[in-house]
Amino acid sequence: MKKSFIFVFIIGCILIVVLRCDFIRDLFPSGKSELTFKVSYPTKNHSIDSVLFTGNDIQWLNGTSGEIRFINSATITKIKSFQSVKCFLESDSLFTATITLPAVSPMINDLVMNLSLNDGHFYFEDGFPDWIDNQRAKAIRIKNNEKRAPSWDRFVAELKKEGKYVEK
Repeated sequence: MKKSFIFVFIIGCILIVVLRCDFIRDLFPSGKSELTFKVSYPTKNHSIDSVLFTGNDIQWLNGTSGEIRFINSATITKIKSFQSVKCFLESDSLFTATITLPAVSPMINDLVMNLSLNDGHFYFEDGFPDWIDNQRAKAIRIKNNEKRAPSWDRFVAELKKEGKYVEK
């Protein structure tokens, strides 16, 4: 009797410790991301926002390179059809990123999701093209980055919470 009580007590303590650990959340995620990415469709009188993809479609975001990797490569094909995408955290609008395709995009001095010719993946960048050598454009990009910083920080915090933020 005494041994079985000690055994049950030890198992209970172990379960409490294990269930409170972060790796359990990684093994069994809640499944619902609070991030949504929407695009606008023009209609006769106004435009309609439609969900293009959610945080559930994101495999990870590399904080060092800005690369956003998707679970399904078909998401990339869908994104290429639009000019911009709006990011929401629950109902809060965080930012809008212009979709840039290397051969057909003009110079942009704000956040872009740029499709790389090198690997076929999208990268978040502060402007397009990234090699611009114009001091005025660089100053605008820095100013826009600073304005966007609080929203971007919320975006990164949510990705970290969901286990989808890496730095490589």
